[in-house]
Amino acid sequence: MDKMIKESVATLFCHAIKLNDKELKVEKPLFCNFMGQDFDCECKEAEELLEKKMEEDCDNIDTHISIVSNALYNEPYWKMNLLKQLNHIIFRSNIRDEDYEFFDKVKESFFKR
Repeated sequence: MDKMIKESVATLFCHAIKLNDKELKVEKPLFCNFMGQDFDCECKEAEELLEKKMEEDCDNIDTHISIVSNALYNEPYWKMNLLKQLNHIIFRSNIRDEDYEFFDKVKESFFKR
């Protein structure tokens, strides 16, 4: 899968993790499993990507949402699975309005009416 798409998916995960002040070591296995299953990404590569993205600011989140949405345009299963994983990260913490505003933004981008 294209490097830009992987980086954008990692950025979405990082954004959800940072919104919830989650611990990276707890979320890393979930991310590695997801990237391995849906994006044919080795665990070590996924870990390194997630760690790199966690150190960066999650600026331009709308751009990353758009990149993923466009890349997965004809892949409803992958879009649903990504939403499921983001929801899982959000649900495991104290849910705030910002969390589901982010989730809704991603969902609306994936499934424009």
